[in-house]
Amino acid sequence: MSMRRGHEMRKYLVSLSVLVMLLIAGVILYTTIDSVQRINKEMETEKDRVVLSLVDYFSTSLKETSVAGSDPQLMEELFNPELTDNTDISGQLKLLQYVTEIQRAQFAADYMTYVAGGMVLSSSVEEGLDFTDFPTEAPDKGYEILSELGGREGTFISVYEQSDLSPIAEDEFVNLVVDRTEEFNALEDFFASEKSNLIKRQIVIGIVAVAIALLLTTLGVYLLTRRYITGPIEELSDASHRIMEGTFQGDVEVVEDSDYADIQRLLQSGKVLMDKMGEE
Repeated sequence: MSMRRGHEMRKYLVSLSVLVMLLIAGVILYTTIDSVQRINKEMETEKDRVVLSLVDYFSTSLKETSVAGSDPQLMEELFNPELTDNTDISGQLKLLQYVTEIQRAQFAADYMTYVAGGMVLSSSVEEGLDFTDFPTEAPDKGYEILSELGGREGTFISVYEQSDLSPIAEDEFVNLVVDRTEEFNALEDFFASEKSNLIKRQIVIGIVAVAIALLLTTLGVYLLTRRYITGPIEELSDASHRIMEGTFQGDVEVVEDSDYADIQRLLQSGKVLMDKMGEE
């Protein structure tokens, strides 16, 4: 009986331990997934912040350039007088091309174009960049995020801004594209490191939590079962054997609020019966 009870108790402890481990693993998995999703949202929010700040900076700068370009006297002071004094179309296009080259260098852009009426009036492209298909229409929101530019993969911010720099056309806009691949890669690496560190911490926390939970569960179940189940049963079993052998001394105690009160009464009756049989 004792061996069988021990075997059943071990099965009970193993089952309870497995349930505790599954519960802890589920909680840790849920918190890990939730934290990873939160980090991903933070990364996307940070990317949007970077994009919008760049767009705002370039838009403001292009607007200021457009205002300055509308002042003939300022243009004459800044640029080649022969170009600024030239009022024919070819001269104005040369001036616009000159301005485009300077501005692209100023903004460290990959390319820059002035477009009017669906036609590219001037363009400046970084050396080595294979790109000739310039956009001739601006998107509604004023900017785009490109993953490829002239056969080169990365993250490129394309900004569109209305302009009045050229006097030879209307409905004019500027398109400026800057490479922000390194900046976005650095952001992704940072948040990837955050996720990796988070997962490592969760694994360590999980291992420690499982170990502590198993220890407390095993110890707690053992003490409870020893006090309230196996201990009383072993005492009753020992008392029944001694009653049968006639070596039991005293009376069998009956604890009325005990779960084993009926068995204690049965043993008590057996003790009385064995005592009478002994007297006879």
